[in-house]
Amino acid sequence: MKQHILILSTILATSLVSCSKFLDVKPKGKLIPTEVADFDHLLDNSNIAQWAFVDNNNGCNLGYLTDNLSLSEGIGNISYKANNHPNIDRYWAYVFRQPYKNPATSDYFWDWGTYRSMAYFNNVIEGVRAIPNQTAENQQYAKRVVAQALVNRAWSYFISTMVYGPVYKPGTPNDTKTIPYVISADVGAQLPDLSTQAQAFDLVSKDIQTALPDMPDVTNWPSRPNKAAAQALLAYYHLFTQKYDSVVYYANLAWTAASAGGTDKIIYNYNSFSWTDPNNIVNSTIKAPDDFLTAANSRENLFYRNLDAGAGRSSSSYPSDEVIALYDQANDLRFKYFFLTAPGYKTTYNNVTYDDGNRIQYYRGSKSRMTAGFTYPELLLMRAEGYARTNQLAAAIADLNTLRRYRYKTGTPELTVGSQVEVIQQVLDERRRELPLGSFKRFLDLKRFCTETGKPWSKTKITHKIGTEIHEGTIDSKDFILTISNPVLKFNPQWNIPLDGRAF
Repeated sequence: MKQHILILSTILATSLVSCSKFLDVKPKGKLIPTEVADFDHLLDNSNIAQWAFVDNNNGCNLGYLTDNLSLSEGIGNISYKANNHPNIDRYWAYVFRQPYKNPATSDYFWDWGTYRSMAYFNNVIEGVRAIPNQTAENQQYAKRVVAQALVNRAWSYFISTMVYGPVYKPGTPNDTKTIPYVISADVGAQLPDLSTQAQAFDLVSKDIQTALPDMPDVTNWPSRPNKAAAQALLAYYHLFTQKYDSVVYYANLAWTAASAGGTDKIIYNYNSFSWTDPNNIVNSTIKAPDDFLTAANSRENLFYRNLDAGAGRSSSSYPSDEVIALYDQANDLRFKYFFLTAPGYKTTYNNVTYDDGNRIQYYRGSKSRMTAGFTYPELLLMRAEGYARTNQLAAAIADLNTLRRYRYKTGTPELTVGSQVEVIQQVLDERRRELPLGSFKRFLDLKRFCTETGKPWSKTKITHKIGTEIHEGTIDSKDFILTISNPVLKFNPQWNIPLDGRAF
């Protein structure tokens, strides 16, 4: 094999013809695309949306580094450790024992998530731009296709540079090298050097800004970004650069356009929900105003990416006590429908019985279709955070109250304006309640908050318990950085990163 090989060089040849059952889309695709429409179909491939920062069993160890999840002694020491769970990296992350993943094997986040997707995005970008003699109409079509591929690429690299890199600190050099920002579709081309985090951020911004003028207002599926999704990504990007006026600007553009037809079209009112089987709510589905609550094209999904939908249930973990305490259990309908009490983990091992009894568990992943991309509620909360950070406190509270009318029992008192610190805290609490427990969202939020020393939402360490054991991880440290696997490093010695020889 040549040194320039990053992941399987045959990905494109073997994958471009696959169907997209996962997204209920059936792209035609061709082995060697020659027209814009051929390249366009590549953006519907299921691999793009299905494997973004999840493992081979659709879990995500990044959630286990956070304060959102907890493991009982039975789940941790028996289900994961003693039984050599196939995804034991989740357990190692929870106890902050590195390496979290086996350094000698393929890393799903890197191989299947980020760089497998790049085989599609870069092929689309280069391929469409190389098509000669296009009509004026076809040129506009081509620009829209390229724009979607650019935003897809930017989203993946933006998350990756922060997952495989340290805390991004605005106003500092951010010169740690993290990931290669591969933009060539040529598998024979020399790979670029690792980009520093600052360089990766700049390239992400450039990709989105280049795409924005040509982004379509509407796409055929939420796995394909539209203009509002691109603007949401820019708002999210600027949460990390701490340019909160830009957060407001882009989130407002996206929200204003998306909600023009009415907020009811993009957010479910949980007051209209009911159980199909109220006598067995754990196994019941939810009656919603439409049939798409459990579909990828749910009305709330602005930009769809698969995530760890099982986090918080006894087969893998529980919601932390801290998360449960965040909810108004009497009035918050998210708690009513998604935090259900059910039998917890139970087993006998070496003649010792481990029985967690009835435990509150998180069923949102089975009762609805969540996304690791962006929802419209998250978009509204990004605007609210931008408002709060720029001291537009009444506007921030108004956005919070808008969402709360859809999430809390009718008649629940609205929030009122307090101090700036109080309003920011209220926004961030609502964000944590709204976003999924697992996946990388809370993981990245903890990394961006840790630079705000002294603020009530800022933490420097995370403490986990398993039985009587206590494990502590430091956010601004290697504890919150994933490492590149040895198979990738072996074929890229130019990066000068030694192989990881630690025992797993």
